Amino acid sequence: MTTFQNQVAAEATIAEQTWAATLGAVTEEIADCFERREPRALVREMTEAMLMELDTRNCWTLAEALGHRGPHRLQHFLSRAVVHHDRARDRITAWTAAELADPDAVLIVDETGDEKSSTDCVGAARQYSGALAGIGLCQVAVHLTYASRHGYAPIDRALYLGAEWAADEERRLLTHVPDDVVFATKPQIAAALLTHARDLGTQARWLAGDEVYGGNCGTAPAHSASATPWPSAPTTAWTPPSAA
Repeated sequence: MTTFQNQVAAEATIAEQTWAATLGAVTEEIADCFERREPRALVREMTEAMLMELDTRNCWTLAEALGHRGPHRLQHFLSRAVVHHDRARDRITAWTAAELADPDAVLIVDETGDEKSSTDCVGAARQYSGALAGIGLCQVAVHLTYASRHGYAPIDRALYLGAEWAADEERRLLTHVPDDVVFATKPQIAAALLTHARDLGTQARWLAGDEVYGGNCGTAPAHSASATPWPSAPTTAWTPPSAA
């Protein structure tokens, strides 16, 4: 091998080792969020599989990529395993904010839609999604991302449950929607995510969002894209806005 090839091989090895160590650190942070050993192992395996270059990602294709005999272990993990989701989210948020810490960090509020084939999925309805470039049958979720010069990562999310879905008691019962989950506008959802980030001590200088959030979250003027100072300094008093 040439010197250049040796250098490329060494860089690839270092990158792989760094990735393995980082993933290990994250899974260790959330280890006690799973009550059994197998889910702890599966969350790492599933994360690795989700990042593979696959044409389609579902329990069948992920299981095949991981060398499992079938999708049953992954299906059980997603539908029945006991996981303390909120605790895991908070741990990952704290880890991310520490790893990417920057005095000029930005919190970004945005939404995305996932196309669905039926309205059986919680919140699925014909609604606008930028990912679909129009109106389609999809689920929509509001996401909060932490971004800095060191990188970026989503730190929280909440499913948008439309008014029709929220009022349908039969569908709520069939899909196990918690009683405390009620209809909220997307800006209200964003305000709740920001409140939680503030409560966790997330430090950032700016908050950014598009026109959906700029005028309704109580954070910035409404225009196509906006950024406003994020009140994260320990000495700053901040009352979360009540969205319209």
